[in-house]
Amino acid sequence: MGAFKPSPLELQLSAYIDGQANERDRQDVEELLVNDPQARALHDALKHGAETGRRAFEDMLKEPVPLDLVRAIRNAALPRKAIRLPHAPHPTLSFKPSGPQIAAACLVLFLLGGGIGYLVGARPVASETALISATAANSRDWVDDVIAHYRLYARQTNHLAEIPAERPADILEWLTTNTGVGFRIPDLSDSGLTFQGARLFPAGDVPVGQLLYRRTDGDGDGDVVAISFTKTRLEGNRSIEEIRNDTGLVSWVTPLATYMVVGPSSAADLDDIAAKAAGLI
Repeated sequence: MGAFKPSPLELQLSAYIDGQANERDRQDVEELLVNDPQARALHDALKHGAETGRRAFEDMLKEPVPLDLVRAIRNAALPRKAIRLPHAPHPTLSFKPSGPQIAAACLVLFLLGGGIGYLVGARPVASETALISATAANSRDWVDDVIAHYRLYARQTNHLAEIPAERPADILEWLTTNTGVGFRIPDLSDSGLTFQGARLFPAGDVPVGQLLYRRTDGDGDGDVVAISFTKTRLEGNRSIEEIRNDTGLVSWVTPLATYMVVGPSSAADLDDIAAKAAGLI
């Protein structure tokens, strides 16, 4: 039986998951994840495998040292002191690992654990693609979908929005009907943001509405900031404020929906924008 050889797509997705992909490859992968369900399923399986391997490695480090081994070390006879003979010194070998050597050894162990997780996650893909496709939607973090769509469309210039800002009535009817979330379009001009329009996309197989703004105050070179909303609940029904893939996000939860402000990780005012938007939307 031949050795398992990962496909180029698996290697590309693994580099993306591990944060080793360059900006060009990251953009290609994110566009692929948006448009290719099979690529999303493979990404979910590899991500699950890597997390499984990491947890297995962490659990292994937590294993207690067996009591018999402790007793054997404690009761072992002390080595006899070496005697240096005159005129005939014996060279002694001493191995004291340096900091880089210790770091390299830890890296090898981590990669070994990750490799085990990769094989656990990747092998079922080749033989059980249908099963993974059926369960991928449940295991995927829908917030990753929101970020992937933001990163894809924020780079657009002529096609940033599906419905432009000049048609607010169409935006309200379209997004409310498809997401089930009632909302108003916040005026964020006090934060240096000009409304550009709206988009609709799926995240975790649930429709998400997105209102798109662009900076006009000269800070951030025209960066795009988006407000997304959906009926999907965050795990634990909690608000989050974090950075993923160089993208900042601040969320808040109401009894009817989850809202999320998404923007560049360099934007220091996302929490202020979220606070204003929460009072206006």
